[in-house]
Amino acid sequence: MIVKKTARETLTAVELDVGDELVFTLSDGSKRSVVLERTWAELHETTLKQVGVPEFGGRTVCRFHCQLRIEGHRIQLSRWVGNQRSFYQPWELFGMRIWFDASADLFDYLIEVHGECKPHKQARFALQDAQRRICPVLLHAWCPLPEHRLRIEDCYDGGDCWMGPYFGAEAHGGLDINHPAGTPIWSPIDIDDHHLFNSLNAGDNNNRWRGRHRWPDGSVWTIQVSHLIRLLVPEGQPFPAGTHYAEGAGIHIGSYEHSHFMFKVREPDTDDGEDILLDPWILFWQIYEDRRKTMAYPPA
Repeated sequence: MIVKKTARETLTAVELDVGDELVFTLSDGSKRSVVLERTWAELHETTLKQVGVPEFGGRTVCRFHCQLRIEGHRIQLSRWVGNQRSFYQPWELFGMRIWFDASADLFDYLIEVHGECKPHKQARFALQDAQRRICPVLLHAWCPLPEHRLRIEDCYDGGDCWMGPYFGAEAHGGLDINHPAGTPIWSPIDIDDHHLFNSLNAGDNNNRWRGRHRWPDGSVWTIQVSHLIRLLVPEGQPFPAGTHYAEGAGIHIGSYEHSHFMFKVREPDTDDGEDILLDPWILFWQIYEDRRKTMAYPPA
């Protein structure tokens, strides 16, 4: 199958099967051919007695890989899940910035019972023109963050990054960040519409929030946060980036006070309106980049 995409002001999300070719048009009109030739995964280490069977306090680290042919050149990309290297840098190749988000092979070792995160095809990617940001505006912090980077030890029990092995076995459909109950949750982007899709008032065991923003290029971003104590902006009311719209980390939290973050992209040319899940780290990466480029530091 040939998939055609054109670089726009926001990143492009795409899933591919082995043998598929992505033809990606850059901002200058030049085209790049990206063929997915192979994917695979491996178990790096685990404390589990049996792979795929959760254990309280269990730890597992996996790697997953893909082989691409870009403009005739064979290239291998490799990712880690479950350790600090899960917070990775995107690749810049042939004028593209490439995020290798997921491989279905990872689920030979992990089970998908802790939120949706497995790609519907063999591999999931996000791409941009390397000269562009993931979106055309600066991103506000989503919550208070460590100064220089996210830390895997602050992801619930030390492994609940995107697809991280909860209890050593359950691929985590989100990114957990530990912080105290009542921590402010701000919006990184303008929100056009929002609501609680689970709530204690409705009889659910959690307060789970979803907000959407439609970009001028036609793509729609959805962001979600769970474990909210309360919502500070009435449901359905738009609000700008930087708004303190909720207090986090205080409902159905388990062993650690934390908030659970999710990120989805709907492509402008998607007929069925299906969202593509992506690692929330992509948003946090841009937030850190924006912080680094805009903060003034005193001279040494």
